[in-house]
Amino acid sequence: MKSNYLFVALLINSLFSFAQIIDETFEFEGATRMHKVYLPANFSDNSPLVLNLHGYTSNAFQQVFYTNMNAVAEENDFVVVFPDGTTDQYGITFWNSEILGESVNDLGYLEALIDSMILNYNIDPNRVYMCGMSNGGFMSYYSACELSDRIAAIASVTGTMNNAILDNCNPERAVPVLEIHGTADGTVPYNGASSTGSFQTMMPIEEVVDFWVNHNNCMLESELELEDISTSDMSTVTHFKYTGRDNGSSVEHYRINEGGHTWPGSIIPLPSTNHDIIASEVIWDFFKQYTLNGLLTVDEGVEEASFTMSPNPMSEFTILKYSSKIQTLTIYNLQGKVLFNEAINDFEYTLEKGFLGSGMYIIELEADGSRICQPLLVQ
Repeated sequence: MKSNYLFVALLINSLFSFAQIIDETFEFEGATRMHKVYLPANFSDNSPLVLNLHGYTSNAFQQVFYTNMNAVAEENDFVVVFPDGTTDQYGITFWNSEILGESVNDLGYLEALIDSMILNYNIDPNRVYMCGMSNGGFMSYYSACELSDRIAAIASVTGTMNNAILDNCNPERAVPVLEIHGTADGTVPYNGASSTGSFQTMMPIEEVVDFWVNHNNCMLESELELEDISTSDMSTVTHFKYTGRDNGSSVEHYRINEGGHTWPGSIIPLPSTNHDIIASEVIWDFFKQYTLNGLLTVDEGVEEASFTMSPNPMSEFTILKYSSKIQTLTIYNLQGKVLFNEAINDFEYTLEKGFLGSGMYIIELEADGSRICQPLLVQ
């Protein structure tokens, strides 16, 4: 009974958030295309944008509730647009991710939608991301191949690439990719499926992950069994992380062991839904690391370092020196989170290890009206 009350509370919260969604349309290639826009309360110019694509037979309205990504957007101040696909030859809503017998130009539409959002809401063009469920995941991969100059990173939940996309995929840059997929998915099988009609051959998930790992020049960094928080969902999660040498890109894969064709953490309690992770939160945590220019650590436009830190790597302390007075010192982790900020007003500063664990950090100084930064390795 308690879980039912919790579900009702979450659904009410989602309904309240839904009231803030804006319905919009524009004409594209002779058709009226529709989408829903969620603006967080603290919306401002140059916000990031996430395109969230529904699955086959679904629509934008359902995707809003199913993914509950508007709640994540509200907490993290990014904009979400939920576009509607069109109908295929069978009258079913879909995205044309190289599907046999279909001619609708969804790639062109999604690029036009990005342009429209940038124009109407002054979106940061370097922080545009795309994710999708099932057929929406197929379309996200297709967009990564064909619109890599527009989309900073993509995520697919229960989607994959078909053979037509994979065989012709040649992105202009390393595109960070996240795949979330259940091993018991009966709709888009984890191990792939041949001769699947208009969707052509569905490629095995591990083969798709390998393709992006190779394209982005990545290597396996970690394989981690996540905590089985919800034992009642009869599934667990293994997280694979591949880090890259091209533009700091990475590829991540959350394998939902015994998970089905569902969105993990969804407030809609479909069978075989994993609740050890919340897909919408995982996706944003992945996206926020990247711009079109690569891994985001500190604000773009920061000058190259011209101060000294010794020793670097540091064990217990390092001494920062600059030719002018240092006004402020800021320390970021590699996800861009501020860990420390303090006024200095001196030419040098002794930084002690303190709360810093072993790893890489970005040290930023403000001096002479400019901000300069460089990496610090803590042993």
